[in-house]
Amino acid sequence: MFKKIVCASLVGCLMVFSLVAPVQGESFFTVRRTFGVLFLSGSAILAKRSVDFRKDANLTFGQYKIASSARLADELFERTSDQDTKSQMAGGLSVVLLVSGLRLLASGVDGNIPKMDRRLRRDGKHVSVRLKSDVQTGQVGVAISKEF
Repeated sequence: MFKKIVCASLVGCLMVFSLVAPVQGESFFTVRRTFGVLFLSGSAILAKRSVDFRKDANLTFGQYKIASSARLADELFERTSDQDTKSQMAGGLSVVLLVSGLRLLASGVDGNIPKMDRRLRRDGKHVSVRLKSDVQTGQVGVAISKEF
């Protein structure tokens, strides 16, 4: 019952916030906000997985302590080590996604993102890419140049 209430309130908030933005003439869901929310939700999921891996590692370590044979002890120790590593990696990625998501949400509106003009300019100056290769030495070279 609690999950249904929380989900209904989240959907209600989403609907209210999505109706407020058109009144102002701008979209609430900008690229930065969308990716910021995606990063924050990914961070929450990875933080939960990190805690789950840590709990599993602790349970497996308890079994390792009371193992009856050396082979079983080695197997349980490897499993514990693997789960600890997964927990640390998930925690680290969770922090990275959290910082990135907060940075994207706090950075403001993305209406001023500069766009590169990739078309040929009127004066004939453009970006050129040259590829050189030498079959005998097995080397490949790439040169990128832009005329000003």
